[in-house]
Amino acid sequence: MSKLQDIMAHVKPVTPSPGPTPEPVSTPGSERPPSSRKQILGPIKPVKKFVSRPTAVVRKKPETPPPPPPPDPLPEYIVLFQDEPWFRAYLPDPNPRTFPKASLTQFLQMILEALKKAAFHVKAEICQAICLIHKQYGIPIPTDVKIAILNGLNEYPLPRVALPDEKQFILDALKLIQKLNVMDEAVLAELLAQFIDGDDSVRELVLALLKARGLMNQDTYLETELDSWETWKLEGDPRRKAKLVEMAEEWIREWKQRYNEFIANVGNEAKKSGKSVSEIMGMLSSPGTSPIVSIVNFFVYKCRDKEEQQLKSGSEPKKTGEGVRNAVISMPAIKKSNLMRLGESHISKCYPERESTLSRFLPQLDPRTQSRINILLNGFTTYVNLALKPITINPFAKPENKTTLKEKTRPKSLNLLSPYKYFIPELATLAITDD
Repeated sequence: MSKLQDIMAHVKPVTPSPGPTPEPVSTPGSERPPSSRKQILGPIKPVKKFVSRPTAVVRKKPETPPPPPPPDPLPEYIVLFQDEPWFRAYLPDPNPRTFPKASLTQFLQMILEALKKAAFHVKAEICQAICLIHKQYGIPIPTDVKIAILNGLNEYPLPRVALPDEKQFILDALKLIQKLNVMDEAVLAELLAQFIDGDDSVRELVLALLKARGLMNQDTYLETELDSWETWKLEGDPRRKAKLVEMAEEWIREWKQRYNEFIANVGNEAKKSGKSVSEIMGMLSSPGTSPIVSIVNFFVYKCRDKEEQQLKSGSEPKKTGEGVRNAVISMPAIKKSNLMRLGESHISKCYPERESTLSRFLPQLDPRTQSRINILLNGFTTYVNLALKPITINPFAKPENKTTLKEKTRPKSLNLLSPYKYFIPELATLAITDD
């Protein structure tokens, strides 16, 4: 039994196979009505569903940008001055990436703007730089440079010859004007004004500049003429320089009018002088002579012609000697300076702007040697201040003849304010009485 039980335990019982599925019993209310749609014959096409699917994002590897192209190098006319102190102080940083692109004209305009702001010693360096640009590259805007230089010489504070830095600017500015070849009435008036107030080096430079532009041999006629102007009245005047320029412009206009009249009648002038027209014109100008300098040559020509006429006629200025009574005596000609009042040194250590053109002819008083000067001069004072009443004398012109009076208080026939004449009452023909 036990063996039979063990065999039966290991035999699996047979499961009965499922029979046919019974059809569902249809009830009267559950039957479907016949469909009204037409049956489609033929194969049924599969339905395509348009479902948006996310596109696959293709990640590109980041590309490294190409290196920027190297900047254009600065022009040579900028590199030439990029290490100068005035360039670093007044112009942009000379970095090729940041420095604005500038042509030669634009660079010169930048320099001229810096000229307005700079100190006098820097202005002198800028003038030297412009001269170097002119030598190597040329100046495309000479008129603009000329106007800037003239403004720098006439704007306040004015450069003074007595101070080394300011004098250097004057010299460099005049040299730059000489190289630009821009001689006109404004430049000539400035040169004449600089000659009047300048020392020997400034005067030599002015004459050299005029000679380079066609000035003939002037035999000191121009120097004598400029020194004869009554500039002593402008001592201490804050507008002295401006008034000197105005006097020079008036002188130029006067001689320009005479020159034009002379050229219009040059044929008649040639007959009077016994010279040919070409000979006269050769005295006034030569190839390369600036037209405005021809006016100065005409002034020299008239002065020389007047002197020759006096020599031919044998008439010389009458000299006052024994037996001749003349209250108006002409003093000897002074070539370089006017008279000075007693005790004036025309030199000021504390206020150099008060110095006059006579300071270069007179010895300077040094306080360290004052004791020796006092011994030599026996205690003579360094200056004398005399308070005198102004006296107006008009002994020759009649009161009703107003044309002979240049001014109400200064008669034309007797100019006591001029430093070139003396009036000595003892030599007058009229008796001096106490009435």
